[in-house]
Order: sequence, then structure tokens, then C-alpha cells
Amino acid sequence: MFKRVKRSIAGVVIGCLLIPGSVLLHAWNEYRTIHRSRGLAEAAQVVVSVSDPSNLDPELEDQLVHVSGHAATDETLVDELFGIRENAIHLARRTEMYQWVESTDQNREGHTEYNYDQRWAPGRVNSSGFHRSGHDNPEAHYSDLNVTADVVSLGAYQLSKSLKSSMDHWEAIDVNEAAILETLGDEAHGQHLVIENQLYWSTEEPSPDSPQLGDQRIRFEVVRPNDVSLVSRQRDNSFVAFTTSNGEEIERLYMGTLTAEQVFEKLVTENTIIAWALRALGFAICTGGFSLALGPIRALFSWIPLVGDLTGGLLFLAGALMAAIVSLTTISIAWIAVRPLLGIALLVISAVLGYVIVRLKRSAADEAPIIDASMLVE
Repeated sequence: MFKRVKRSIAGVVIGCLLIPGSVLLHAWNEYRTIHRSRGLAEAAQVVVSVSDPSNLDPELEDQLVHVSGHAATDETLVDELFGIRENAIHLARRTEMYQWVESTDQNREGHTEYNYDQRWAPGRVNSSGFHRSGHDNPEAHYSDLNVTADVVSLGAYQLSKSLKSSMDHWEAIDVNEAAILETLGDEAHGQHLVIENQLYWSTEEPSPDSPQLGDQRIRFEVVRPNDVSLVSRQRDNSFVAFTTSNGEEIERLYMGTLTAEQVFEKLVTENTIIAWALRALGFAICTGGFSLALGPIRALFSWIPLVGDLTGGLLFLAGALMAAIVSLTTISIAWIAVRPLLGIALLVISAVLGYVIVRLKRSAADEAPIIDASMLVE
């Protein structure tokens, strides 16, 4: 019991750091969300849709424009090693190796256990950083490759590097085993095998059903010319990020044909998803902080059968409620300046949760459990 109490006191220190940390995360996230929302609203009001991307309009120079059309290139991208040649925006060689992978788990005493197993994993896992030796991964025979066309045209425009990187409609390339073996040469025979568009390599004869340490499987993917829609700032015959009056940068490309309204709907949705994901993270951090801060109380009762489990559950619930109060209060204060009704509503909810916690504490004090001597026996 004393060891558990000692460890829980150390947890209190960590908990006292996590709670204000979650408050800072919430505050920054709400500022970011509001700031981004205002920037998107402003941009949606000034964006101009280009009706014919094949003609450059000098009057749109340095304005936020919406362009929709077919993005294409005349270039042929090449993977010299395997003889892959494709007219594409992007060409990728993606490798996986059958190798040692380290994973961790927490046992009931709170100690970290290290586990090792062999499985397929991208690239090469650096086994030199493993906690325990004896699980060494060999060097990868083949590495990843990514090639992008230099010039990608959208009518009379040329896509910038950042916009090209947003073209992510990846398709698998049909792998021709005979052509690859011819490119690799006679020494490669017997070490390569193509199954379901994946190339397998082994120092010996490949056996996908029973791979050996160091075996690799390789697939080839491309992003072909396709329809795209974007919003960005027109600069000569290309694009740069548009900056709103509050400093938000607006530049985004989506696959497919979309109106300006649809593009901004997607941008607003992305901002909302990020906001809620960070809110959930802030709440989880705050809950963990309160749980650690209440750890000594849990440790004092943990040795008593049933009572220890019940106390732990109640303390976790209390921590979650206190975290909800802190999170909602921080979020509501941030939103009062922008959406008063929503901010005030959140403050009311926070106050109700605070009242619930006070009532729970009073009930616990009035109905303190009587510990029978039999409860002290494990």
C-alpha cells in the first residue's frame, strides 16, 4: 500500500501540470477556431470564380480566385530501378519489410512491459533504439521513392508545389513481373515474385505466406491527371496563399469538380473537425490530470476489497466531472465575445456540473461507509 501511495504522490505533481496544460490547450484551440472561422468567412465573401481557366485574366492578379478544371502534365515519371514509366502527377514506390517491431504495455503494478514480434511494417524500424537487444532488423534492400512532375497545368495556370502535393487520388499500378525482371537483370531471378500487384523480394525464394526476417513487399502507385478545384491567390500564371485581414492563409485544393461554395463548406468542416478533436484531447488531458491528482485517495483504499474498486470508479467520475467544468468554462469564456448565447449556455452547464459535484460530496459525507473487519481480508 505504501508503495502505491508513494507513486500516487508523484502522479499528483504530473496531474497539477496536466490540468493547467489542458486549459492552455483549450484556450489556444478556441482562439484558433474563432480566428480561422472569421478568416474563412471573409475569404468566402471576396473569392472570385474563374469561368474559363484556359484564359488568364490580368484583372484578377493578387485576388482570391476559385478555379476548377482538369490538372494535367506532359511529363513521364520514371522509377529507373524497376523500369516503371507513367504519365502522372505523382509516382511512388512504397516498401514494407518483415521485421521486428517493439510494443509496450502497462501491467497491473504500473510497470512497462516490452513486447517484440515480427510483422510487416513500412520502411525499416530502427531496432537500435529498442529497449532490449537481440531483435536486430537488417538493412532494407529497397527504399521508398517519390517523384512529382515539375509542371502541372490547370488550363493556362501552373500549380504551385503546395497545391500539387494536395493531389492525393492514388491508384495502384499494374505490375508486370516479366518487365520488372528484365529491367533488374538475370541476377534478380528467383528473388522476386508478383502477387496481387505487389512485388515480393527475399534473399531466398519469396514466400508471402511464410515471410522471413528482412523480406520486402513493394507496391507502385500514381496520381494521374484529374479534375481538381482550388481556392488561392492568383500570381502571374500560378498561385500563392491568400492572406485575410486577420492573417489567415487561404489556399486549398480538392479532387473533383466543386463550386466555390462547396470548397468553403469543406474548409469550414475541416476547421470544425480539428476544433472538436482538440477539445476532446483537452478534456482527456484534464481528466487524466484530475485522476492523477486524486491518486493518493485511491491508493489509500486500493487494498480494501470492493471498497478500493468502488473508490477508484467514483474518483474517476469526479475527475471527469471536474474536467468537464474546467473545459466548458474555458471554452465558454472564449466564445462569449463571439457567440454570447452559446458562451453563456456553456457557462450554465458548467455551473450545473459544479452543483452536481458539491451534492455528490455532501451525499458521500452523509453516507460514509462503515468498514467491517471482514472487508480487510483479501
